[in-house]
Amino acid sequence: MNMLITPEEVIRLSFRESEYLRSTTVLEADIIAATDRFITPIIGQTMVEQLSLGDYRELMSDYIAPALAASVRLLIQPLLNIRTEEAGATSPRTDSTQQAPQSAMLALHNSLKQRARQLLKRVSDHLNKNADRYPEYDPKSNILNRCSINGGFVQTF
Repeated sequence: MNMLITPEEVIRLSFRESEYLRSTTVLEADIIAATDRFITPIIGQTMVEQLSLGDYRELMSDYIAPALAASVRLLIQPLLNIRTEEAGATSPRTDSTQQAPQSAMLALHNSLKQRARQLLKRVSDHLNKNADRYPEYDPKSNILNRCSINGGFVQTF
């Protein structure tokens, strides 16, 4: 299966210009994991395969790519906050910078989670409103049509 987006696209779509990262920071495995965890339960495996073949370019660029990039960042951000070296886990630090306080890292994580959720909901809403345009999409299989988390409560329907 082809990846839906590249590491370069993840960086372009989910990081600001001032947040410099090399494209090698994002692994193909990160994109695959985010696709399997966040995108496939919404759009289904058949739709993922169609997108990986290059179908539905507008859906991909306007809806799926931003949601997937945000989901990848949500997964990898904790890995960016620490480094694993021969001596074990360390915090990145230079003479001119220091690690953000735990409260700031938690706030960042919560912000990234909210952004990813909103973009995933946007994908779901678009597909539900335009299901006739996407024959591979099955609204009954969309997890967001059966379960949501609102105010910390899990709701199923």
